[in-house]
Amino acid sequence: MPSAEIRSGIASTGQTDIYYEDWGNPAHPPVLLIMGLSAQMIYWPDSLMQSLVDAGYRAIRFDNRDIGLSSKFPSRQRYNMTTSMIRSSLGLSIEAPYTLDDMADDTWGLINHLQLQQLHLVGISMGGMISQILAARYPDRIQSLCLLMTSPLSPGLFPPSPSMLWTMLSGGFGGRKRQGIGRPHPEDIADFLTRLQGRHYRTDKNQLVTMARRSLDRSYHPAGVMRQTLAVLATANLSPRIRTIQCPSLIVHGRDDPLVPWWAGWRISRLIHGAQFKLVRGLGHDLPISFLPELSSWMVDIFRQADAGA
Repeated sequence: MPSAEIRSGIASTGQTDIYYEDWGNPAHPPVLLIMGLSAQMIYWPDSLMQSLVDAGYRAIRFDNRDIGLSSKFPSRQRYNMTTSMIRSSLGLSIEAPYTLDDMADDTWGLINHLQLQQLHLVGISMGGMISQILAARYPDRIQSLCLLMTSPLSPGLFPPSPSMLWTMLSGGFGGRKRQGIGRPHPEDIADFLTRLQGRHYRTDKNQLVTMARRSLDRSYHPAGVMRQTLAVLATANLSPRIRTIQCPSLIVHGRDDPLVPWWAGWRISRLIHGAQFKLVRGLGHDLPISFLPELSSWMVDIFRQADAGA
């Protein structure tokens, strides 16, 4: 069980209500963690949150729009996902209910709701893309940047992998659904999460089933996954913005990542002056418990580097 003080609440940002958890001492330097596509904030492991608190930081996680306990966006318009994916891969515009810039606005609303004047930013996958936008927009407020398994959305670095994406968008994560309920079985989601793992860093299948069940019981909103995917596809190449980022930055990518190729993270590291890039052999597109002590140590190092230079 977590030992840190945990506060929860809802930040009304105008268009959205964002549900969040705020761990640790409010007087300590804040770290805001932004989760990826289709994943609720609980996929930031409690042990990682606690390790940041133990290191002297205030750790905050939240549900992005259209997922978890945050606002859901009604949309009756139909979108052709195949066409959208092709157009996006060619650098062409597509129609979408919102973009990652809108999701960055949500995050900025949360930051201001919590009155965070300066903060460290951590983003994984889609959350890393949102983090890049925020770091470029608000250089005076973002002290450091930690990007996990993410992409600059450059042409030729198409994320996520189309085959894996179609599995996520199927709603059944491989097919079987409970009779009469119309949602995937936890074991199907666990099977999908197993496919995201690398060769060395692994999570026990039973643990994945438990997390999948917890997630389904908390919220199941497949239409939100579709809209978040469209937001990624509709967001233009971030490279011009990434070049303006000046804060201490760490980019971490798994060598075995089947969803976002590792060279996408390497590309970001080449765009940010002085950025550190760590390629982890045997790591996929997940946050296995066995990897968290190493990851937490790297994160705290970049936070302290930024704090020392402030």
